[in-house]
Amino acid sequence: MKKTILRSIVSLSALIALNFASAALAAPGEVPLRGVWDSQVTLTDCNGNTLVSFEAFEMFHAGGTLTSTDNTPPTGHGPGVGTWTRLNRRSYSAPFQFFNFNADGSFAGTQKIMRRITIGPDGNTYTSVVNFEIYDPNGNLVFSGCGTEAATRLP
Repeated sequence: MKKTILRSIVSLSALIALNFASAALAAPGEVPLRGVWDSQVTLTDCNGNTLVSFEAFEMFHAGGTLTSTDNTPPTGHGPGVGTWTRLNRRSYSAPFQFFNFNADGSFAGTQKIMRRITIGPDGNTYTSVVNFEIYDPNGNLVFSGCGTEAATRLP
């Protein structure tokens, strides 16, 4: 009986601690980025010339990590991984990177994406300004560009 009561107290204490931790992650008035978003991305050469447009799923995890995947051919690159940090009430920095591959499957280098995300007034949309850099297998910068992103929170 004592073990059951002790387990209950420990479980309740853990739940209370998790509740306080969750409250600390979302300050009053903050619009949280956490969750899964469906985004439309357009990458350009920074002179307004579109290079590619595609759809992506962005998952912003509690604790400040993120995972990204998109509908471009999977042989071209792997999933994106990165971090996110809140800049102010509705703005976030969310850089991430992924590995690139050649058509034969060999390693082609990495791509780094830097974004400043602004969440819309409804809390369920965001836009971002994108800068990206492509590196060869030796870490040399071979191309850089710009872009935009518009996303909607998935239920």
